[in-house]
Amino acid sequence: MRRLLVPLLTCALLVSLAPTALAADAPTTAAVQPAPSTQRYVALGDSYAAGVGAAPDPGSGDCLRSPESYPALWAARNGPASFTHVACSGATSGEVVARQVRTVTKDTTLVTITVGGNDTGFGPVLATCSTAPDDETCFSAIRGGERIARLFAPGGLISAIVGVRLQAPDARIVVLGYPRLFEPGPGCDVAGVPNAARREALNRAADTLNESLADAAQRFRGEFVDVREAFTGHGVCSADPWITPPSAPPTAQSYHPTARGYAEGYLPALTAAATRS
Repeated sequence: MRRLLVPLLTCALLVSLAPTALAADAPTTAAVQPAPSTQRYVALGDSYAAGVGAAPDPGSGDCLRSPESYPALWAARNGPASFTHVACSGATSGEVVARQVRTVTKDTTLVTITVGGNDTGFGPVLATCSTAPDDETCFSAIRGGERIARLFAPGGLISAIVGVRLQAPDARIVVLGYPRLFEPGPGCDVAGVPNAARREALNRAADTLNESLADAAQRFRGEFVDVREAFTGHGVCSADPWITPPSAPPTAQSYHPTARGYAEGYLPALTAAATRS
């Protein structure tokens, strides 16, 4: 697992900000219509920011960006003067620094970031906990992810924030966290999910990551938005899930917010943060 130490990434950052082609993760840039605004918005991050669980646009290639992601919904509702969406499925914080931050310009006024899950091995840990023959194998994988969440994921986010500050010193930076994936409780009638003990441990791991990211954001002049409460009652195993359940065969959409999760979970949380003075 790559160790994302702040000094190293910050040095690498100064090199990576030189203009280069973004290849498959070319940005989605749109001038949106509602009321005129001076806001200039850039959205950075991973699959949770891209909107993988909510009908991705095939035109976004492997990045799987969706017009129903929280950045796209916020832009459609608020009509910023410009909107650039470069969040990409699978992105780590190092990739956000190296490939996405350069799309921020000196006149950018709002930047949102969701990143850190891939740094901790979100996908592999879930896969292990879904298939391991014994609980301890799952718990061991979770402990490894939590160590990274505590020790290294904050450094990756800090490097992204520093990169944004270098590009746009006065931009507002809003870091949105991750929901807990599972509704608590012993019963679950959804096929393919881990057992109750593993689900509880995975939810605790989400708490660990969110707490680490919140601390990092706040220490470096970012605003952290916690979406866990918004998703309460809507995890996998609930009667009204806003998280896409697993499927056979597995798809990229599994364990990502649905369109409703973005519209009723992430969007109100971002709207509240962006309108605070």
